[in-house]
Amino acid sequence: MPQSRAFRSLAGSVFIALAAAGCQSEPATDTPREAAEPAATSNDIAPPPPKADMEASLNLGADQPSAPRFVGLWATEENLCESTAWRFSERELRTPAGSVCQFTEVEEVPGGYDIKARCTAEGPEQEDVLEIRFAESAGAMLFESQSIADAGLISCD
Repeated sequence: MPQSRAFRSLAGSVFIALAAAGCQSEPATDTPREAAEPAATSNDIAPPPPKADMEASLNLGADQPSAPRFVGLWATEENLCESTAWRFSERELRTPAGSVCQFTEVEEVPGGYDIKARCTAEGPEQEDVLEIRFAESAGAMLFESQSIADAGLISCD
C-alpha cells in the first residue's frame, strides 16, 4: 500500500506540473521588425501615387447608357436645320409647326423605336404611338404618327 500511495502522490505532482505548464503563454513567434524588413533610408524615394481616373470615379463613359439614336435636331432638308428643325430629346419631341409630344414609353425595336406619347398637334392632347425607323442607305430617319404628319428627316447634328 505505501507504494500505491507514493505512486498516487507522484502522479498527482506530475498532473499539477502538466496543468501548470498548459497555463503558460506560448513563446512569441513574431520576428523583430529589423529582421523582417530592412529599414527605409533617407535616400529611398516612395513611388508616386496612382493617377486618379476621373471618369471611372464618376462612373462615366462606356458604363453609362447612351442616349437613344433619335435624340438631336432633325429636318426634312439640310437647309432647314437652322430655322425649322424637329427637336428630339429623350423624353419629348417638338416640331417646327408647334406640335409637342411627351414620351411615356420608349421601346427599341428592330430598325428603330416605337414611342408611346401624349401629343398636342392642332387640337387637344391625344395618345399616340410614334414609329421611328432608320433608313441606313439614305442616312435618314423615317417618322410616322397618327397626330403629326409623317416625314423623312435627316440629322442636323
